[in-house]
Amino acid sequence: MSEINKRYFTTSEMANISGVTKHTLFHYDEIGLLKPEFVHTNGYRYYSLRQSYILDMISVLKKAGSSLREIKGFLQDRSGSTLVELFKSKQQELEAELLRVKRMQDLLQNAILMTEKPMEPLRSEPSLEECETEYLVATPLELGSDEEFNTKLSEHRSYCEEHLINHEFPVWAIWSKETFESGSFLWGYVANKIKAPIKGDRMLTKPKGLYVVMDFTGSYESIMLAAPILKEFIERNGLKVDGDVYTMDLINYFSEADFDSYIIRIWIQVSA
Repeated sequence: MSEINKRYFTTSEMANISGVTKHTLFHYDEIGLLKPEFVHTNGYRYYSLRQSYILDMISVLKKAGSSLREIKGFLQDRSGSTLVELFKSKQQELEAELLRVKRMQDLLQNAILMTEKPMEPLRSEPSLEECETEYLVATPLELGSDEEFNTKLSEHRSYCEEHLINHEFPVWAIWSKETFESGSFLWGYVANKIKAPIKGDRMLTKPKGLYVVMDFTGSYESIMLAAPILKEFIERNGLKVDGDVYTMDLINYFSEADFDSYIIRIWIQVSA
């Protein structure tokens, strides 16, 4: 027994040396990830010094995001090339996770700005503004109904998440020049602003130019109440609608329970 004590470690000793719990070692034994070097006739498990290095390897791989199943497969076919392949895979996953964390940090910062911005004076009356080019990641709507808008908004968020598209928090919506001028209300796109162009057909551009701008207070369903006010301003100033209508939430359901207290900024591109 004294020879065993010199050459091997008990479960408790190995747990202390390697910074794990006895329960963890029992679990690793059960799933075949790391079995004791041998089990004494009295049922005691014994581990060798070299197995402490394997436990260190398991710990590193776990912290890098490897599952126990992945680690077990690696240990069964361990080599320099498989280690490099596994580490490269985990490196890519960690880089993707960093992008996701950065994206969420930006979203939260934009959510704070979105909530604080309406504390500034609102544009309750239409005014003219020269705007620079802005880029949007957008999801098209087919029917433009409220039900479809909600469904597509969820799809839109999933698309941005899956493609790691870093966008601003406020929700945008777009309806066409033709729809606006006809006096009807039908969303064409749900969107979010992005800092730079992206590849693919999901990117839209809000062109540089002259816009009539107004902040509307009310629900999405009542936003067409702003249309006569905007049209009267455009006609009175000898302008004509020259592009689509863009809207952006300043206050929405994230911070306001009362639908009629939403604040939506509206831009209509115009020309003389």
